[in-house]
Amino acid sequence: MFRVLVLDSLSDEGVEVFKAEGIEVDVRPPQKPAELAAIINDYDGLVVRSATKVTAEALEGSSRMKVIGRAGAGTDNIDKDAATRHGIVVMNTPGGNTISTCEHTFAMMMALCRNIPQAHASMAAGRWDRKSFMGKELSGKTLGIVGIGRIGGAMAKRAKAFEMKILGFDPILSPLKAEALGVELVSLDEIIERSDFITIHAPKSEKTNNLFAMAELKRMKRECRIINCARGGIVNEQDLAQALREGVIAGAALDVYTSEPFENNPFLGLDNIVMTPHLAASTDEAQVTVAVDVAKQMADYLKTGAIVNAVNVPSLDSETRAALQPLLFLAERMGLFQSQFVQGRPLSLEIEYIGDCGAADTYPVTAAVMAGFLTPMVETVNMVSAPSQLQERGIEVAEKRSPESSSYAFEIGVTVKSDTETQRIRGTLFNGNDPRICTVNGMRVDAVPVGNMLVCMNEDKPLIVGRMCTLIGEAGINIANLMLGRDAKGGRALTVLNLDQPVPADVLDRVRAVPHVNEVRLVALPEAK
Repeated sequence: MFRVLVLDSLSDEGVEVFKAEGIEVDVRPPQKPAELAAIINDYDGLVVRSATKVTAEALEGSSRMKVIGRAGAGTDNIDKDAATRHGIVVMNTPGGNTISTCEHTFAMMMALCRNIPQAHASMAAGRWDRKSFMGKELSGKTLGIVGIGRIGGAMAKRAKAFEMKILGFDPILSPLKAEALGVELVSLDEIIERSDFITIHAPKSEKTNNLFAMAELKRMKRECRIINCARGGIVNEQDLAQALREGVIAGAALDVYTSEPFENNPFLGLDNIVMTPHLAASTDEAQVTVAVDVAKQMADYLKTGAIVNAVNVPSLDSETRAALQPLLFLAERMGLFQSQFVQGRPLSLEIEYIGDCGAADTYPVTAAVMAGFLTPMVETVNMVSAPSQLQERGIEVAEKRSPESSSYAFEIGVTVKSDTETQRIRGTLFNGNDPRICTVNGMRVDAVPVGNMLVCMNEDKPLIVGRMCTLIGEAGINIANLMLGRDAKGGRALTVLNLDQPVPADVLDRVRAVPHVNEVRLVALPEAK
């Protein structure tokens, strides 16, 4: 009989799903890593929420553990690398709190514009003060939504019912999907400058950390109000507090913070902010949904091997995965390269197979490309979830096989069309396990898809490459590899550099200023393991 350990608080409905499937359930309070390590090998599955930290220490000796289920979306409290090393599948329930979070965000927005918490506090203190709490209507106002995935899309639908004008910023949402939601796709700058309300539904990443700091707050309308129920740190808390004190913007509502529990609160004493202690997913309905979902997923995996909403492994058996690993690595790197190389809003992704890549079923390879392509754009993605996430954003995916002959045994082509350009790359494996990007827009380069890559489009003229390399070397940046390609003598040329360090913006500007250099783009890939 399978045994599952449930830590943190899980709705009874989820526990009953396990029991109905003939799985023994042991419910305990949250455990410290050392305590969990002492008992984990007694179980086949582990269910957690956010309170328990599943660390590498906790997973030591977990030879029996097969699956960890997170009743919720975020898996930051689980060491996924350690779980993978131990052969443990990590699952989450990404859609279970969509409605709950959306409704909480709307409640925060309405409480903010109608001063409900402040008015209640005044009444509770025995006062009758109507003049101090003049509010604003939502109808006719402009709502800027930053990030239009599940929750952002749900916000758009509800905002329409309030007769709001909806602006949206999402780098991967297609115009057709935006139109269906009634959203005008705009730049982040337009969101900042045009919105009466701004609500955030983006993942926390290097790109979104401090996305809204003082410079952005000062460009907003003075009557603008900002709401963050996504992740702490996307809005700079110190800058926001100062902006609220000085009347730079009219108000803010926060459910998430850089540290939780929230310490050294800079908003104390301000009457133009509404705060809640990370309650967006805290509804009876959401808790039941995520509990039932995670129990069903884990039971299916334990009993049949089916993997749903896994965040660390694809849907492949171990033997097939081992055989395909070099190909999957190449595919993921090509997707990751294109996601950073292509400019504009992506509309379609085409994966082409030229020759025999050695995979009877190319879907896992295609899924690896999709996962790599989405990795810089979304908080959680893998080979399992990538297709649905692309579909949600209206990005078309096509797979085709080509009878075209190749200089190599096989090639994989990845073509991305955006609203501004089309970029085509091809890749292959040297000696069966050495990945290369062999062409970029028809120009052969045989570039190594590793680390910091500088891709320069230039004219095929003397001295250009030397001048670029000199500028990079003078900045103290070592060049690991250099690959050159061109379409014809004296025509278009391509220079691809693998660098040991990132390139500062001022150095990039100097490289771009080299005569006959047309364009310079940076791509950052993980280092080789």
